[in-house]
Amino acid sequence: MKLSLQSFTFFTSSLGLLTINFAFPLPAKAAIECEAGNMIYYPNGSLLTCILDRNTNVQVFSSLSEISNIPCRGKNYISFDEKGQFQSCEIADDIQIKTVNSVEICPAEYRIYVSTSDKGNKSFTCRQY
Repeated sequence: MKLSLQSFTFFTSSLGLLTINFAFPLPAKAAIECEAGNMIYYPNGSLLTCILDRNTNVQVFSSLSEISNIPCRGKNYISFDEKGQFQSCEIADDIQIKTVNSVEICPAEYRIYVSTSDKGNKSFTCRQY
C-alpha cells in the first residue's frame, strides 16, 4: 500500500488536533437566548437578568431536592446571581419540588426562586408574583 505525502500530512495533522483536543478539553458553555436589547449585567460582566426569547429548560442540581429541570417560560424574565448561577424564572409547566419531608406542586405561571446556602445546598421557593 502506497501512502502519498499529502495523505500522510493530513493524517498526522488530524491526529495532532485530536491529541490536543483530548489534552486540553474546552470548557462547557451554557447559553440562553434573550430578546435583543433587554439584557442587564452585573459590574463583573455576568448576566443579571433578561427576557427569554423562548421557553427554556434550566438544569439545577440540589442535594436537598429532587428537582433538576425547570421549564422557564419565554417572553418573561430570568435572573442569575453574580456567579452566573440560576436564581429565578416564571415556569412554563407545573413542576414538583420534592424534599425529604414533602412534595410541593409549583403551578405554571408561578415564579420559582433558587437560593444557595453557604455550603452550596440549593433550596426552591415557589410564589405567584
